[in-house]
Amino acid sequence: MKTKILLVDDEADLEILFRQRFRLAIHAGTYEFVFAHDGQQALQVLEEQPDIDLVLTDINMPGMDGLTLLEQLPQVNAVAPAVVLTAYSDMTNIRSAMNRGAFDFLTKPIHFDDLQATIEKGRRHVQQLRESQQAKAADAMKTRFFTNIIHELRVPLSLIVSPVDKLLETEELPDHLQQPLVTVRRNTRQVLQMINQLLAINQLETDQMEVVEQVGDLPGFVGQLVDLFRPSTDLKDLTLRYETDFPTGSYCFDAGKWETILFNLLTNAIRFTSVGGITVSLHQTPTGARLTVRDTGIGISAHKLPHVFDQYYQGDNQRIRSNDTTGISLALVRELALRLGGSVQVESQIEEGASGTVFVLELPVQRTTSETTSQSVEGPSVVVDLPARTGESGAKLPSESAESVPLILVVEDNPELREFMVTELATTYRVRSAANGYEGWVIAKEELPSIVITDLMMPRLDGHGLIERLKADPATDHIAIMLLSASAEETHRLRGLSLGANDYLNKPFHLGELRLRLRNLLSHQQRLREHYRQQLAQPDSASPLQSVGDEFLRKLYTLIEQHLDDSTLSVEWLAEELAMSRKALYLKVQNLTHLSPVELIRQYRLRKAIDLLRLGHSAAETAYMVGFESPSYFTKVFREFYHQTPTSYRKG
Repeated sequence: MKTKILLVDDEADLEILFRQRFRLAIHAGTYEFVFAHDGQQALQVLEEQPDIDLVLTDINMPGMDGLTLLEQLPQVNAVAPAVVLTAYSDMTNIRSAMNRGAFDFLTKPIHFDDLQATIEKGRRHVQQLRESQQAKAADAMKTRFFTNIIHELRVPLSLIVSPVDKLLETEELPDHLQQPLVTVRRNTRQVLQMINQLLAINQLETDQMEVVEQVGDLPGFVGQLVDLFRPSTDLKDLTLRYETDFPTGSYCFDAGKWETILFNLLTNAIRFTSVGGITVSLHQTPTGARLTVRDTGIGISAHKLPHVFDQYYQGDNQRIRSNDTTGISLALVRELALRLGGSVQVESQIEEGASGTVFVLELPVQRTTSETTSQSVEGPSVVVDLPARTGESGAKLPSESAESVPLILVVEDNPELREFMVTELATTYRVRSAANGYEGWVIAKEELPSIVITDLMMPRLDGHGLIERLKADPATDHIAIMLLSASAEETHRLRGLSLGANDYLNKPFHLGELRLRLRNLLSHQQRLREHYRQQLAQPDSASPLQSVGDEFLRKLYTLIEQHLDDSTLSVEWLAEELAMSRKALYLKVQNLTHLSPVELIRQYRLRKAIDLLRLGHSAAETAYMVGFESPSYFTKVFREFYHQTPTSYRKG
C-alpha cells in the first residue's frame, strides 16, 4: 500500500535530498512525495489531494508558518498526522507544536532512520483512523438500513393489524372466522416484535439507545405487566405468581427498558413451560432492585447455559430460549440490563421432576420525591396476545351542522394506509389528507383542522418539520398533533413531544386506540373552549384580558381593548393586524372559543361594559365607551345576553 507524504519546507535542497534518499521506495511505489514551499500552498495541495496520509512540515517559513498550518490542518484533512521538522529544538517550539496537534517532532539535520520509523508510525496511525471511519460509516449505513426497512415493514403491518382488529370487534363476525383472524393478528404481532428487537439490538450496538428515566410506582408497574400475561398462562393451565416486598412509592427507572426485559423473559418462560408455572419476584436491595423470573419448564442444558446471552445463539432444538428463534431476545435482555447499569444471571437444571430456569437481574433504582421529572410512568404499553377487544363503536358526534364536526387532517405518505385511515375516520369526523408534510402544512394553514395526525418519515417535509411549522405560526399553533410513526426510536418520540406534539402512536396501531386518543384530544379542546367562553362571558370573573392564558387570544383581546370605543372596528381590520386572512381568523377564533369573530368582539364589549357599570358609569356612557352607536341598541343586546338591562345591573 502506497503512503502519500506532503513535505512542506521553503528549502529547495530538501526536496532534492528527499527524492534521492527515498528513490528506491518511490520507485517501488511504497512512498509518494508531494512538495509545498509554505503553509498556504500546503493547504491548497491538501484540498486538491485528500488522499495524503502524512504531513512533514517546517516551522519557520515565509507566508504561513508551520504552527499556523498545524492549526488549520484539521479543517482540511482531519486524518493525516503532522510531523514537525525544524532546526529549532527549544522546548517552546516543541510545546507550541504539540499544543497545535503535532503528531511528532524531529530536528534538523534530519536523522533519516528516525524519520523512517516516524513515517511508519504515522502510516499505521492514519490507517487505523481510516479503518475506524469506515467502520463508523458502515455502522451508520446499517442503522439507516434498519430504520428504513422497519419503517417500510410497519406500514403494511398497520394495514394488516388495524383491519383485523376491526373485524374481530364486529358483533356479526361468524364463528368460523374468529380463530383464523386471531391467528393472523398473533403472528403479525410476532413479526412486529421481532423487527422491534432487531432494531433495539442495532441501537445498542451503535450506542444510540439512551436511558430515559421516568417516575412511577415500580412494584405496581411490574405487577400490571405480569397481569397482562395471565390470559396466556391460563390457556396453558399454568400458574403465574407475582411476589414483592418492594415498598410502594415513587421511583426513578426506565419503564420502557424494564418492560422489554420482562416481556422477553415472561414470553420465553411461558413458551417453554408446560407444567407448573412461573413466578416473578421483585425485592429491594441496597443498590436498587432484584428482579427474578423463575419457571418450571424444560430447563437449559449445561453446555448451552454459558451461551444463552450470546447474540443470535440458538443451540440445539431441545430448548431455544428465544420467542422468535432468532437468538436475540436474551441478548437484548443482557444488553438492556447492562445499559441500565445492572447485570443478569441465569441458573437452570434438567432433572427428573426438578427442571426449571431462573433469571436474576440486579438493576439500580432510586427512590424519588421529586415532582419535576418530565415524564411519569402511565403503565405498560407492551402488546400481548389477548382476546379480541370490544371498544369504541365510532358513533358520529352529535352536532348542529356539518361544520361543527371536528376536522381531522391525516398526513401519511403511504397511499394505502392514508386511504384506510381516511375511510375509517370519515364515519366520525370530517377528514382531509395529504401525502407529505409540506402538503399537510398548506392544508393546515388553509383549513385549520382540530387535529393533525402525521407520519414521521415522509418526503419533502417530515413529521418533525411539520410540527415545527405548525407550532411556529400563530394561526396554527393551537392545533393538536398526533405523531403516528413506524419508527421505534425513543429519540424520535421525545423530539416530537418536545416540539409540541400532543400524543404519539406507533405503527401498527389499534384502530380503537386511535379513536380513543382522538376523542381525548377533542375533549380536552372542548374543555378549553368552554373555559375561554366562561372567562369572556361570566360577569363575576376577572377581566378577560387579565385571565386568558392563550397567547393568540391575549393579542386579539389587546387589539379590541385598544379600540374598545371604536364602533367601526371590523373583522377585516383585526385580521390585517394579526397578519391573517379573514377565513383563517374566523377558523382560529371558532376553534378556540366556538364563537365567530363578530360574536367574540360583541361579547368582549359586553364583558367590559360590566366593569364600567360597576365603576358607576351610566348605561348611556357605557354604551359609547364600549363601541355601541346607540344606548338603546346596547340595552337590547345587554338584556339578551345577561337577562337584565344595564340600568338594573348597575342598581343591583
